[in-house]
Amino acid sequence: MIEGLVLEELKRIHRDIELDAGKDPDLVADDVRPLESLGGFDSLLIPNVIRELAKAVGRTLKKGERLRNPYVGPDKRTLTLRDVAKRFCDIYSKKRKP
Repeated sequence: MIEGLVLEELKRIHRDIELDAGKDPDLVADDVRPLESLGGFDSLLIPNVIRELAKAVGRTLKKGERLRNPYVGPDKRTLTLRDVAKRFCDIYSKKRKP
């Protein structure tokens, strides 16, 4: 999985979310913390974003597969979009056991 491609798709998804919410999509940038700084985004949308992003980058998520939150780091701090993309790659590009 290419981190740069994941980041670009993630930003596209967040721009769409901001537009749909009537917020400013120009606020979506590599270093924005979506859970803190984007008015159209909240934690309830995380599963939808994960699934849309996975589909956009060619990662098939099996029905019922447990989704892990890439928006919060191991230290429980919210992450920037750049870090979310990196964490998404770390979580979802690994080979899964059948």
